[in-house]
Amino acid sequence: MPEMLEESPSIVHDVSVAAAVGRHALPNRLCTAFTQSLGAQRAALSWLPRLEHWQLLHATDEPALQAEAAQFTRADGPSVSAALGMQPVFVPDLRDYPCRTGPPLSDELPGTRRVLALPLHDGRTPVGVLCLYYTERTDVTSTHITHAQRAAALALDALMRWRPVHAGHGSGRPVWTTSTRAARWERIHQAAEHVAARQDCAVAEGLAWLQEVSASDGHSLLDVADSVLQPSRAHHTDEPEERSGRERARGSAA
Repeated sequence: MPEMLEESPSIVHDVSVAAAVGRHALPNRLCTAFTQSLGAQRAALSWLPRLEHWQLLHATDEPALQAEAAQFTRADGPSVSAALGMQPVFVPDLRDYPCRTGPPLSDELPGTRRVLALPLHDGRTPVGVLCLYYTERTDVTSTHITHAQRAAALALDALMRWRPVHAGHGSGRPVWTTSTRAARWERIHQAAEHVAARQDCAVAEGLAWLQEVSASDGHSLLDVADSVLQPSRAHHTDEPEERSGRERARGSAA
């Protein structure tokens, strides 16, 4: 039988307490409060100081770290969708999650059954995401998600006050970064931003377009992103009437 959660706003209280006593351990305490109140087994808190620059503030364990890194590396997954769309994303069965690029996400998140990604945003500006990973069957209702998003707003307020003091340069408490994967996310996001500017659409739509080109042409998302950012390096075909998705990317972003 799946675990049943209490239909109460206790998550808001728990996160408020974590924010009040967190101090330098705030990311850790926030992840703990969310996992315990919402019945998740692990969590990761990602930060986007600039939308194209991804940082990992905390992961409860190595699988949570790898799960978050896998999503931002491929620029696809509940965390990415929630952060860019600024709406909660709940995936009842990870095996059914529609990935546009690469193998099924469940292959890279072994043992994870469900995922709840809660966006952190300031108005219309994405700031980060807190992602909960469920390895056990736990019922998560719309009421839980509503309370969780209210709690996420409290968490963001605490993080905005915490970060200049405890995660600034020279503080002695460096923010976790994943240099190679963060660099990949930066390139992919910059390409999505470029497409969005050219097509006058949201960055999330620009990213979705890149993913569609990648899936239809069989090229990696990084290759498609690079063809947008560095069109002079892409190969031209001798038959312009049968252009590939990569060339469509160059043509659209030019």
